[in-house]
This record gives sequence, C-alpha cells and structure tokens, in this order.
Amino acid sequence: MTIAMKTGKADVVIQPLDEGRFAFAVDGLVRYVGSQVECERRAAILVTKNDRATQDQALLRWAALSG
Repeated sequence: MTIAMKTGKADVVIQPLDEGRFAFAVDGLVRYVGSQVECERRAAILVTKNDRATQDQALLRWAALSG
C-alpha cells in the first residue's frame, strides 16, 4: 500500500520496501527509510495545516525538548 499526498510545493509518497521498512520520498527522491509511523510523522510535518490545536501541541513539544 502506497500513501501519497500533495503539499503546497511537493509530492510526498510513503512506500513499503519490505517487512517493517518504508521509504519516505519527496518529489521522487527518497529522503528517509524507516518505520511506517516515523515516515507518517515526517509527512505530517510537511503537510500544510492551519490547525491551532496542532500548532499548540508542536509548541509544547518544542518547549519540553528545549527546556
């Protein structure tokens, strides 16, 4: 199962490689190979969101990591 999405600037694809490994590609160039969860997390970063709750969660994560 391949997961494809379009961001404002690029095409993002998550494609299975073998058991437990997935490739995360941006505009046809593989940028990361790892678990499906990690690939989906990276894709979520690139997808444009105008969601205040998501922005608040990102801010809290940043504050927890930098403090």
